Order: sequence, then C-alpha cells, then structure tokens
Amino acid sequence: MSDRFLEDGLDAYATQVQRTATMPAAAEIRRRGDRRRRNRATGAAFAAVLVAAAGVGATLRRHPDATVHPAQPPPSSSAITPSTATSKVTSDLTGLRRIGVDLDRGVLIDVADDGADLWMQIGAGDVVDFTGSVKDASTEMSLRAAPVTGTNRVVIVPVARPGECVADTPQVALTLKPCDDGDAAQIWAVVPAGDSGQFELRGEYGILNVDQKLVGSDQSGRTGLQTLPF
Repeated sequence: MSDRFLEDGLDAYATQVQRTATMPAAAEIRRRGDRRRRNRATGAAFAAVLVAAAGVGATLRRHPDATVHPAQPPPSSSAITPSTATSKVTSDLTGLRRIGVDLDRGVLIDVADDGADLWMQIGAGDVVDFTGSVKDASTEMSLRAAPVTGTNRVVIVPVARPGECVADTPQVALTLKPCDDGDAAQIWAVVPAGDSGQFELRGEYGILNVDQKLVGSDQSGRTGLQTLPF
C-alpha cells in the first residue's frame, strides 16, 4: 500500500467524522458544568466533616474523661452584680440573756429588793426617774443592743416612743432624748450583780445610784436593778 493511498483513506475518514459528529447543546454543557461543581462542593464538605471528626477523636484520645460542652454566649455587659449588705455593729448580749435579763421586749425596770414598786418612768418634761408604780406607756421600757462593739451594752427605749432613748446626765435625774448612735450618754453598760438577773447600770457618768432624788425622800441609795414582765 502506497503512502498516497493511506493518506487518501485518512482524509476520507476525517471528512466522515466531521459530518456525523455534533456539538452538544449549550444547555447540556451548562448542566454538565453544574454537576461537576456540585460534586466538588459535596466532596469538600465531606472532607471537612472527616477532618472535624478526626480532631474530636484525637482530643478524646488525649483526654478520655473530658466532656465536650457547647459554646456559651459571652456575658451581657448590662448584667448587674448584686452587692453584699454589711450588717450594723451591735453589742453582744449573750451573757445578759444567760443570767435572765429580759431583752428586746417591753419590761419594767425595777429597783431590786426594796419591797416596793419603784419602776423607771418618764415624767413631765421627759425627766426619767424611778417613781413609777403603774403599768402604762410611761413605765414600759425595752433594753436593746447598743450600736457599739463590746459586751453587755444597751440602749433603753420606751416602747411607746421607739425613736427616743434614756440618756445619762451629770445631774441625778435622767432624761429622754432622740436616739443617736453617736451619743455616749445613751449607751448603758449592764453590770451583772450575781446570777439572779439583778444588775447595775453604768452610764457616761458612772454607776446609777437610785437615791432619794430618783425615788423619793424615804429611800436610801440603791444600785441593784432587775427587769420584770410588763
């Protein structure tokens, strides 16, 4: 077979292919391209899942007891932190309760062992003495923990006048004044006198002596006091 004959055969075959072959439609070309892109996207997502699973598996192998927690949102900048209230300082009255001194309730403050009813009383002009003998608003008192450190410190408050306190004075008679945490004359030290509930009151000017000017001309000076139920 000559070269010329071979060349003529190839030319004829090429002409036949050109006549019978058809280009795919434009829609088919786009469809094939979309299919290839979807295949690539699916493959990339699957690869990402495999990488994430491999990372979690490695973490669990390194820390077998670790618990995977979901991510939490950051705290809000508007959150309010509650403040802690500080309690007011008050005197410790445990020892007084132990010996039977009545506290935080309406009582009569009585001159002890005198055989008579002589109770602390608010009189005219808010003068305070021990001439009370009738249970009423002028004789009902309450011993309350004073706003100070230390032990057995009280303020004496008439139950009917809760904003006022009995105050010591340089004179014999006592007085009633508006309660003031900074007024030392209103702070009374209760000094136990035995274990029967009797006590003495020591104010800014010393131990309170219940003498004639506080109880009447027929009484001698006494210092022992007690609380009685109102």
